[in-house]
Amino acid sequence: MSEILWDKFGWQGLELDIPSDWNLGRVDGTYDKGYARLDDAEIVRVEIEWRKLRGREMSVPMTELVDRYLAGLKKKAKKTNTEFKVTRKAKILKKKGWLGQFDYELFTWDADFRAFNIAIRFQHSQRVILLRVLSRFDENLSKEIEKIFGSLRDNSSDERVLWSVYGFSCLIPSGYFLSGHELKSGHIQLQFKRGRNELRIHRLSMARLLLKDSLLEYWYKAFFKKTLRDFQIDTRSVNTFGHSGLQVTGRPRSRWRQLLRPLPFVNPRPRLFLDCRLWHREDVDKISIIEYMYRRREFDQEIVEAVVNGHFFEKTEIEPGCDADIPPNPE
Repeated sequence: MSEILWDKFGWQGLELDIPSDWNLGRVDGTYDKGYARLDDAEIVRVEIEWRKLRGREMSVPMTELVDRYLAGLKKKAKKTNTEFKVTRKAKILKKKGWLGQFDYELFTWDADFRAFNIAIRFQHSQRVILLRVLSRFDENLSKEIEKIFGSLRDNSSDERVLWSVYGFSCLIPSGYFLSGHELKSGHIQLQFKRGRNELRIHRLSMARLLLKDSLLEYWYKAFFKKTLRDFQIDTRSVNTFGHSGLQVTGRPRSRWRQLLRPLPFVNPRPRLFLDCRLWHREDVDKISIIEYMYRRREFDQEIVEAVVNGHFFEKTEIEPGCDADIPPNPE
């Protein structure tokens, strides 16, 4: 059997190790409540749900929360005449020392597949996480489950938070919250906001095909024409991680030009400045772009450098599928 390759999955302050051929099939929700699903080529492999506890829920023991969850599953199984078997306090993990500080429960259930579950509460975020790995009945995933469960972290309170999907990873400074995302084949885009300031992170594949014979500067101006129309921009060449790239700065166009737009008083555009880095990695045939749009009095000159230095992606043939169930924005 060939050695398993592993990647990081990071979303909404949660991160865990996953086999590199298990990829995001669905994601929705917000920091407070959400769901993500990871699939291999044939079946669902990992599901992770999270919810922020409030009020009286914060003092409810994990065993009671699991009781409620399983009661709902049993009702669904009964309606569909599906055999449903549950094992509480299951002996799933060999190494449980790291769980000593947490309120948690390990359990399994058998239906169409066998599901290995951990329900765990992270005190610093007051979020309850339900992570499950699904297997066929004739499979032995004990090593994979040990690694996946043992790698689960809630790092939402860290100074920089990992976001990682499809081999693309970046570290975003704390205080920025996901405001939108598009996970398309060939173009991953994550948008974050802090007040009126905004970060947009892009990874584009098939760079040679996109650029053709065009310079990176001319391609960027054409490809992001809609974004750049509110800015007067300047560009200069910069070297990023040894790759050719650009720094693009922009200042707002005159108010008179903005007043010529349709319905300016109904939907006025905020006067924002732009600081952008983009570079082309020929070795993986990808373009990375980091756009920082900010109000002048709230400018943080270190923000772009921090994201650039915390930005990386791995060489991978895996791209988001066109049929992936991934809403363009959080609910």
